[in-house]
Amino acid sequence: MDPVTLAIAGAVATGIATRTGESAGTALTTLIGRIRDRFRDRPAVLESEESAAAALETEFTRDPRFRQDCHGLWNQAQTGAVANSFTGQANNVIQARDIHGDITL
Repeated sequence: MDPVTLAIAGAVATGIATRTGESAGTALTTLIGRIRDRFRDRPAVLESEESAAAALETEFTRDPRFRQDCHGLWNQAQTGAVANSFTGQANNVIQARDIHGDITL
């Protein structure tokens, strides 16, 4: 599965719709809305990142135009933004951007 599909699935499953700039916020809101609309008869598949990724991959294979549209919106939303994604098991995970000053761990 490609990383963009996984990232989109994570954003949809966690309900991320925060603005990273006006154009990014609009693109992300549009993307999530289109995906939720596509799966309106099966909303449960969007509840976890794993099931959302599998459902999106199936839908993207079935409808390449939908894949293209979703990937385009994702890329538009990511312009100038940072998307941290962590999957798996770990004891400690730290993700950060634009830190000004000291960090003590």
